[in-house]
Amino acid sequence: MKGISSKRTAPRNEAIFYMTMNLLGIESVTFKKEQKGKKERFKPKDIAGYKVADKVYHTVQFQDIPFKNTKFLMLEKEGCLNMYSYRTLSEGAWSTVMILKNDKKAINTQNFIMGYADKMADLVKEDQELAAKIKNKEKGYSLLNIEAIVDEYNSNCKK
Repeated sequence: MKGISSKRTAPRNEAIFYMTMNLLGIESVTFKKEQKGKKERFKPKDIAGYKVADKVYHTVQFQDIPFKNTKFLMLEKEGCLNMYSYRTLSEGAWSTVMILKNDKKAINTQNFIMGYADKMADLVKEDQELAAKIKNKEKGYSLLNIEAIVDEYNSNCKK
């Protein structure tokens, strides 16, 4: 059984039927209570998230390139700074896109290509020491070390 966290009702258990995404990136997830039961389709605007086995998906609105986007994102790391991912097909190859989200905002890490140090430091500004290491471009605090930075921030944060 899988869980749906609805924006309208309490969480409930249902079996997931399938998840779809079209070329415009509009996702939906279809659930059924029973194998021969009625299908229910949900878009990100309809539910807060769902769980499939040990994978948790949240509906997240984030700053994308060049505008805001709302998708079901898989939770990779949970804490004061959540790390999410989704897969996309671009130029015939699949790639993983990472999204970082704190209490104030969520941003696609592809936006970090220009101005990484300032943008990442802003996300972790509550930890002034960590933010300074990122802004000063200290060794081990570059874009390539983003997962370790998220882990460090989450281990030091008070949530």
